Amino acid sequence: MRYCYNCHRITPGEPLFCNYCGRSYDMKLCPSRHPNSRTALVCSECGSTDLSTPQPRAPWWLSPLLSFVTVIPGILLVLVSIGLLVSLLRALLQDRQVMSQFMVLTLLLGLFWWIYMQLPGFVRRAFGRGMRALGPGKRNERKQRR
Repeated sequence: MRYCYNCHRITPGEPLFCNYCGRSYDMKLCPSRHPNSRTALVCSECGSTDLSTPQPRAPWWLSPLLSFVTVIPGILLVLVSIGLLVSLLRALLQDRQVMSQFMVLTLLLGLFWWIYMQLPGFVRRAFGRGMRALGPGKRNERKQRR
């Protein structure tokens, strides 16, 4: 999946161009689909001057935000798990009838952990592809500026 910063839509798969606005992702492409840097005026392989228009650059704040969004649910689950464990131990020491209520909460927490373990793989793959697509293009541009 790729996110277009021009039209703000997601295109499924690993496309070279946005299906909605037609801009290329993070590089310029010639008609033969040779990848070139965003600043290229001529294709480095075939010499074509007919290059695609790349999407705008990703905002600088996007990478830390994506990292934050993928880490926070795990931290919250760990804190809730620790709180539940402490509460369970206190309840068991004071009242054994509360045990069934904590069993239900523990099963729900286990379900949330299972969902969390399923979703991050999808999230990491989706955002990882997008970040990998952003990363090399930016590195190549920095090298060319030097």
